[in-house]
Amino acid sequence: MSRSIGDLCMKSVGVTAESILTTHLLQEDDEFLILATDGVWGVLNSSEAVALVGGLLDSDKGASVACEVLIETAMEKWREYEGDYRDDITAIVVRVKDLWKKYN
Repeated sequence: MSRSIGDLCMKSVGVTAESILTTHLLQEDDEFLILATDGVWGVLNSSEAVALVGGLLDSDKGASVACEVLIETAMEKWREYEGDYRDDITAIVVRVKDLWKKYN
């Protein structure tokens, strides 16, 4: 993000400081939330990420483990597609179904 704010020469190739933002109103049947940078979304689509994280959470792996595996999977995909280059990869997995239990 800092590069897109201060590096005007990158504007010509599409790097901007404008975020792509999607909103979703959480519902009681939502199980988890994945927040990630384009380093994840550039190599995994949302269905792949949900299947990966959901499978790990269903097998009683915690959100931290699911997040680690998601990041490692994205790193492997970058290596497969781009060799030594990869975009920054940042992700957070939140198990929201546990939050519903706490507040209901």
